[in-house]
Amino acid sequence: MLKHSSESQDIIFDSKERVLNVASKLFSEFGFLGVSMGDIARELNVSKAALYYHFNSKKELYLQVLDRSFNMLIKTINREVANAKSSNEIIVRLIQGYLSFGSKEKNLIRSLLLKTPDMDSEIMNHIVTLRKKINCQFQNFFEAALKKDFTAKIDLKFISSSLLGIMDRLISETALSNKRLNIKRKALQIMQIIKPALKVETNK
Repeated sequence: MLKHSSESQDIIFDSKERVLNVASKLFSEFGFLGVSMGDIARELNVSKAALYYHFNSKKELYLQVLDRSFNMLIKTINREVANAKSSNEIIVRLIQGYLSFGSKEKNLIRSLLLKTPDMDSEIMNHIVTLRKKINCQFQNFFEAALKKDFTAKIDLKFISSSLLGIMDRLISETALSNKRLNIKRKALQIMQIIKPALKVETNK
């Protein structure tokens, strides 16, 4: 009876959001395979029953962590780009938003980069879907920029994929070396790399 009361307390005082916060931190550091529900419960100082009240399995929890990270990424980028006044500024802010998010929230980026043969096929398919959504978002921003000042010399999908590849590698290498990323400087450098793929039509 006392045990039941304790588990009820866990459920009452441990919100789903707090579970997601802790799970995101652990998954980001150790990966999906390196974290158990018991690890998450210990970090939260609750029983495993409290976790299973909110999530049926570790996989379900992990997928929700990825979805939340994706939504946060899109919000960050939208916020960065919202007040851009020129095509050049749209692209620079797009890069800054992605690098800023990637530097603070490495879980999504690492998960999208790391493909292990032991990973569940449903998780892998989910990651591929999120990756495609991110690419589509980038293409939309490029289209908005091109309507202002640029015409693309090459396919937008290729430009978006190349840009994501550059930024993902930069984020990954910075994380491994434990160095601080100078986001503004790197954004301008990356812009110089991709600019030859765009043709300036008018100066606005």
